[in-house]
Amino acid sequence: MTSGTGAALSDAVTISDGNGRAEVAVTLGGTAGSYAVEAALVVKSSVAVSFAMTAVAPPQMSGLNPGSFTGGDTVTIQGTDLADTLLVEIGGTLARVLSASGTTNVTVALKYAAATLDETSGTYLAQSDPLRLEAGEYASFDPATLDNCAVFPDADASGALYLLAPQSVTPVADLQTGYRLVGDPLTPVSPATERPRAALPAHLRFHDWLRQYESETAQLPRPPLEPQFLAPAAAASGIDVGDRGSFRVCNDAASCADPDSYETVRAVARYVGQHVVIYEDENAPAKLSDQEAQALGSLFDDELYAVATNAFGSEPDVDQNGVVFALMTPVVNRLTDSAECHDGVITGFFWSPDVNPAFAGDSRSNQTEIIYSLVADPDGTVSCELSKSSLNRVAPVTFSHEMQHMIGYTQRVLVRGGDTEILWLNEGLSHLSEELAALHFETMGDQQRFSEFAIGNLLDGYLYLQEPGSNFVLWTTNTGTLAERGAPWLFLRWFVDQFGDAAIRRLVETTLRGAENLEAVSGEPFSRLLSEWFLANYVSDLPGFTAPSRLRYSTWTFRTTFDALHQSDPTRFPDPYPLNPTQFTGGAFNVTGTLRSGSGDFYLIEQLASQRGFTVSFENPAGGPVSGTVTPRLEVVRIR
Repeated sequence: MTSGTGAALSDAVTISDGNGRAEVAVTLGGTAGSYAVEAALVVKSSVAVSFAMTAVAPPQMSGLNPGSFTGGDTVTIQGTDLADTLLVEIGGTLARVLSASGTTNVTVALKYAAATLDETSGTYLAQSDPLRLEAGEYASFDPATLDNCAVFPDADASGALYLLAPQSVTPVADLQTGYRLVGDPLTPVSPATERPRAALPAHLRFHDWLRQYESETAQLPRPPLEPQFLAPAAAASGIDVGDRGSFRVCNDAASCADPDSYETVRAVARYVGQHVVIYEDENAPAKLSDQEAQALGSLFDDELYAVATNAFGSEPDVDQNGVVFALMTPVVNRLTDSAECHDGVITGFFWSPDVNPAFAGDSRSNQTEIIYSLVADPDGTVSCELSKSSLNRVAPVTFSHEMQHMIGYTQRVLVRGGDTEILWLNEGLSHLSEELAALHFETMGDQQRFSEFAIGNLLDGYLYLQEPGSNFVLWTTNTGTLAERGAPWLFLRWFVDQFGDAAIRRLVETTLRGAENLEAVSGEPFSRLLSEWFLANYVSDLPGFTAPSRLRYSTWTFRTTFDALHQSDPTRFPDPYPLNPTQFTGGAFNVTGTLRSGSGDFYLIEQLASQRGFTVSFENPAGGPVSGTVTPRLEVVRIR
């Protein structure tokens, strides 16, 4: 910042992506007037550019009318430059006070795009009257501040329908606790149905281990990378089709940290592009034809590389050849035991020592940018059978997924000297990378590629929505099932729908991790983000209901998408929509379940015409307070 008071940059250093574009977010100060930013090349400081901005006067509040209010009251904000695009927080809660007790002084704040613009104070008067929500309104209750219960009013002549969702909104992964949700009059307990948690298959355990090892490598002392090694060189790679290369590749998924678990692979360059070179192992059992290699290489080079780097930023260029290698070798096929083919296959991976200078001279590191991939093996001579057509489907998706891991490691560890992203969010970003490629092909009118890139996430998301209470949203090693990979993808898709595509790159070009990272990009508390996303999973495109903007996905209409998948493949998608809450009538219910980090359950409570009100108690199974370690919330939406 060269002028202007109180402004801040999201980062002081950044690198251009594969298209030569660099991004930094600027938050202007609270004073109207001129601001300026200057950026210069690290390797040639005389090459610089300036950006000029003008901050207009922010909205200001002069008062509230009335100055004292309670739940359900309409409060008029008086002031200047007010607009209906502003968020209003009362007591830290959007548009509504729900967690105060007694007569409480509360702060009323105006917010826009995550910035607090102006604040004033008012007096909240607690009331014992029932909670009154209009259709379309929603609330989030902290049970600790409501004596673990909430009172709902009598229904009018048209009745009422509420969605209740007990949820954990903790920022900490892998936490869980039991709960009980009780209406009145007291009815026998209906325990939640949970499937036993199966052990993770080998291919997921391998990928989790890779991410854990990346975090370990991030802690190692290493010489600083010179600026020219932090972004792809503009010069040609100097590699020609037919050139041979030699690479060290891990041949045992259980012991990649052991130098003895590596073998030398000799491979031939089958495609050489501007950004990507495909090498194929000389021992591949079913080699690509020249036409097949060209088609696959063009897909990587012309489409997938641009999608990944535009969204997430740049990979490194430690070997200064300007390209990423895609090494296709049966050594990757052998990482999956033939007895486990039905559980899932290791299709490829990124290995962080390949780009970390701390491993220079280490026999496990090639000191170059590589995405490892399996090869076609239609007869199963190496391990699992894999046709060329199947390879053509899975290898591109793997490339997109692993490119995010490579870029994320570069930005966090090599550029900024931080740690890798927390596992659940790291994997969520890589699944988002797959989806971004799918959406890219959809805009091109390539429905086949769109489906090939989208189907994995859609299936994982479907599995999560079938049983949200049985799965974590925030997880670490050895807990991330396919359903639990679907959960962070769904959350990130909602997050990007709410805060824009520019949020993606900011989540990667940082040293912040997990909830802290998401809060910094959004400017909102993580608990609010989780609770609104959780409700959106049911009401976003609910027929006959207009969901508030914060409870909506905009990229997908999942009910339409899942119904189409149900029609075409009812075996994998047995229901038109996977999230089917248990429904009760008249407020008489007594259910138990488990809150897992970020997740919970859904229930529909229907009141018939003029039916009396009811009280909901949210407690632990023994009748006491729900454990505060999971940050419990009771989310409520009135549907009609």
